[in-house]
Amino acid sequence: MTRILVVFFSLLIVGSVSAQGNEDRIIIWGGDPTCGYRGKGFTAADDISCAAMDTPRGVVSVVTRNGFSLAVSFSEDKRYLIVATFLKNGTPAPIDFDTDRWGAAHFRTKEDFFTGKKPFLAETAIPSRDIVRGVRSGVNLDNSIDVFMASISKSSEVKEIRRQDGTRVKKVVIIDDPDAKVGAEDRNDSRSRAADDGLAKIRKTALTQKWVSPESDAKGLVYFRRMKKAGMVVFSFKIEDAIYVFRLPRNRG
Repeated sequence: MTRILVVFFSLLIVGSVSAQGNEDRIIIWGGDPTCGYRGKGFTAADDISCAAMDTPRGVVSVVTRNGFSLAVSFSEDKRYLIVATFLKNGTPAPIDFDTDRWGAAHFRTKEDFFTGKKPFLAETAIPSRDIVRGVRSGVNLDNSIDVFMASISKSSEVKEIRRQDGTRVKKVVIIDDPDAKVGAEDRNDSRSRAADDGLAKIRKTALTQKWVSPESDAKGLVYFRRMKKAGMVVFSFKIEDAIYVFRLPRNRG
């Protein structure tokens, strides 16, 4: 129960819990069909189950509740923890959610989590629009720096200068480096094209919608900061009146 309270307080920190009593409607995914933990706010009438599916890209964790299913799988790159998410609504009513309020609590070790220590960082997901804005700002800054460095790069050339008496002499003069300017322009074009391709992919694959229509589904990627020193990350996804919790052990590095 201690670790359940830790999860709940982590949710409070990141703003995932907004109403009194939500701590009683938590489902913690577990490897067994009955799930690892379900809060006391659920009744015997609630049909809740958990499952794991092995895929070529890793394990997919699934929670099903009363005709609604949430499937997630986790990956990471140098900057982000990425949650591939699939929501299937088999009910007659729409289901609301907001990925901007989904949370992650980062623990230094698995032992810190299981012994009830507080996470060293708890925060909400990074909206894809912020990722796009950050990438674009970074590219613009890199391009500006490249252009500036090219502008102060100098070269030399030998010019023939005519004196007032009509004689001609050769003299070495310092000029702007034309190769540096061309190189900076080429790198800027290449950098901008690569960024545009990456941003188009983020826009296309990010989970940005806020509801799932009846008898429909939604899927996409949700991004969180990758913290190298985290040995355990606890994710909390609020959907309608319940919070779905997944634990991700990690090898730090």
